[in-house]
Amino acid sequence: MDLYVVVLRLLHIVFGALWIGFAVFVPFVLMPALIEAGPAAGPVMGSLQRRGLPRVIAAFAGISILAGALLLWKVSGGFGPQFMGSHMGIALSTGALSAIVAYAIGMSVVRPAMNKAGELSQGLPSLGSDAERAAQLTAINALRARGAAGGKLVAYLLLFAVAAMAVARYL
Repeated sequence: MDLYVVVLRLLHIVFGALWIGFAVFVPFVLMPALIEAGPAAGPVMGSLQRRGLPRVIAAFAGISILAGALLLWKVSGGFGPQFMGSHMGIALSTGALSAIVAYAIGMSVVRPAMNKAGELSQGLPSLGSDAERAAQLTAINALRARGAAGGKLVAYLLLFAVAAMAVARYL
């Protein structure tokens, strides 16, 4: 038994499962509910941010990616061309690339949009006029829609990554 591989597989699979769980839940369940809730979603968004949800999801993703890269390095003999050119190597590396792109989109599109929407939502009660509030809500909803669209793309990329890695051994 190779304890190094066992630990890396454990980290990769557990944190990857948590990451994809959030990646599917947030854009397909949570965001539609928050958009439907309108201004009442502000305190929920603020609470999720204060509890560190964006940082937790980023940490899950980072641990999964790092453990996966170390695993691929180990099983491929240092990214050896013979392994990397095999059906299994191509499937694993394509899945890995898909997960890395998902992480990049999550960090550069989804997270900033959700953070800004949360900040703007917190300021809604302090706005004086209905026109200011309506303008702020329009901006918040646009940010939430952008975050949800990016989140759906992340979810699809991660589903592809999981599928590629699940079948790689059998190709």
